[in-house]
Formats: sequence, structure tokens, C-alpha cells
Amino acid sequence: METGKEKCERLKAIRKQIAEQYGLEYVPTECTHKGECTGTCSKCDAELRDLQEQLNRKGIMDIDLNVKIPIQGSGDDTTENADIHILQGEVAAPELPLDGMPAPPFIPRRKIHVLYKECHIAGTTFHNLENVWDELYEGAELALVREKGNLHDRNAVAVALADDYNGDPEDFDFDYILGYVPRTENEPIAMMLDMGWTETFGCELSRIEGENPRTGKLYMKIYIVSKDEVEVTNHLLRAMELDDEEFADFTISLLNQGCTYFRWGGFPPWKRNLPKKKDKVVFIYRHGNEVDLYLLYCIAVGDDDAAYFVEEKELLHAVDDCCFYVFTNVKGPVTVANEQLDFLNGEPVESGQPETYLSESASGRLYELFGIEKPQFDGR
Repeated sequence: METGKEKCERLKAIRKQIAEQYGLEYVPTECTHKGECTGTCSKCDAELRDLQEQLNRKGIMDIDLNVKIPIQGSGDDTTENADIHILQGEVAAPELPLDGMPAPPFIPRRKIHVLYKECHIAGTTFHNLENVWDELYEGAELALVREKGNLHDRNAVAVALADDYNGDPEDFDFDYILGYVPRTENEPIAMMLDMGWTETFGCELSRIEGENPRTGKLYMKIYIVSKDEVEVTNHLLRAMELDDEEFADFTISLLNQGCTYFRWGGFPPWKRNLPKKKDKVVFIYRHGNEVDLYLLYCIAVGDDDAAYFVEEKELLHAVDDCCFYVFTNVKGPVTVANEQLDFLNGEPVESGQPETYLSESASGRLYELFGIEKPQFDGR
């Protein structure tokens, strides 16, 4: 889950995108908050109000929703925050022949949801929920609806079941709402909705307390949603074979440092699909009729991130096309017979560096050998 400061940076990126698209003046204030924050503050709200006032002066009431919102992560070189463009004069990746090559694994695509906040739904006792209370369930999709005509709260944001909302707040019957975003939480959300960023937010029912609306309470999670879909690979593994020398270095590093690292890369870069941070790789060492398996988790990619872990400091930032990848052990060694890995025949089990995901079936079989339940698709 993102920290408050990472959420703050994400919202600043949205504000910067608005300013650049519509020629607004915007100078982000430096965050001086000590320790953890909630992701928004009075300074953030003031920046948003200033942009809204500039838009109003220009007569801009709705923002083009086709404008791409950059998704900024914590510096990981991942699909989520990498946006590759072929610029004029650059050489595009050639089309490669696929005859005789194994079919690539199916990789689903999802929009990324980043938790913005979790809070209760205010005012549920005033909205006659007796008829729907028993039908509510955790995970139900909700909609945030801006109620500009609310006489009691100029920042009112209503909460409705997504199936009850047609997408047009001007043509919505507010008798069919569950309640509201709490008054103490709603101003930044109201401002964003007023500026046209309705697709920026996702919402779901996260908790139901009590057996009826008179004594019970509803809670919701509000997410910031990426505009574009990205590949979801958390359920897929990679695999790499180790020779005797590699295995000796591998085990010594795990024993002495609790992690191990490799320098991987190569040219041309479009042929490389190396692990990303949080990817998992199965390292395979064959000896006689048995095989040792290690399931490792990638904790750092790139020389800057890896600097803390790498002992050979002179190799950092070497002038070549490689960089460090650091892994820590999740489980292993698990020793199995050679024939138990027959399902890997035809799978992209590589030596040198693992550039391809295994199929979903092979990934699942390896998780079984480790005694670990395979993760489900995760778009959040």
C-alpha cells in the first residue's frame, strides 16, 4: 500500500497535468511534513482551489478526460510507471518472427487502484436503507456523486450503489443514495469531481457493522484509479537454471547477507523483459537425480536501489548496458526429483538471466511444489 507522501505525489502529478494541459500557473509547494501524512493537507487543498479558480476565470468548466494522467510510483522500473515512446529519429523495434516459438503466457490487463482513504459513510440513518441493508456486501462497487445543490454542505459528495447511478449527477435521484463522504473528508474529492475528474476515483463497500441501518455503520474504500490498463503479472513466475559456480555464489550470498544479486541486461533493450521489482523468480539447481528449488522475491532493480546490498561497489554504475537485480529468499531450498519438473519442458526456463514469464499452469505447479497458494490476479 502506498504511503501518504506517495499519495501526495500522485495527486501533485494530477494537478501538474491539469496545469500543463490548460496553461495554468502551478508551482507545487514543498512538503515539510515530518513523519507520515494522510496524503492530503491544507497546502494541497489550496493548490487545488487555485487551479479551480484559474479554470473558472478561463471559462473552463469540464476537463478533457482523455488527457493521460501519469502514474508515479516509488522509483521502480515497472510497467506501472514506465511509459516508453518511440521518438522521431529513433529506431523502432523490429517485428520478430514467431514461427517455432512457444506461445507467450496470457497476461491480463487491469487498471491500477491505489487506496486514497477508508472512511465511514455518513448519514446512513437518514436514507431509508431498511430495504437494501440485507443485500449489501463487502466489495460492492459504489459511486461517488457530486451533489452541488445540497443546501447543508457546499462540498457534498453522495455515495450510491454503482448499479443505481447512471453517470449523470444532474439526472440522478438523490433519494437512492446510501449516505455521504464525511464532511471532514469531502472537500478535496468535491474539487476533483467539479474539475471533471470523475474517472479518477473508484469506490467500494469495505465493511458492514451491525444488523440494521438504525444501529449499524457502513465503511468504504476510495481509490485513485489509473487511466490506462497495465499488465498484471503478480500470479506468474520466472525461472532460471544455475550452474555449479553460480549456485555456490548464490547460496553464500543468501547465507551471509540474506539476499543475493545479479547483473543483468543486454542490447537491444526491446528484446529484454527482465524482472521488475516485486517479481518472483524460481532458481533451479540440478544435482544428480534431484533438483533444489528456491523461490526468490525481487527487492531492488537498478544500481541506485541496489547500492545498499551490493558488496562490489566498484561495479555500481559501470559503463555497460547492465544493472543490478537484488533478491531475497521467500522459500527454499525445496528438493524434488528431476521427473517432478517434467511440466517445465517447453517452458522458458533460462540460464544467464530470466527474461520471460512462465505460463500460468507452470507457475501454479511450482507454487504447489513450494506449498504456497498461487496469488490471484491483482489489479490493486
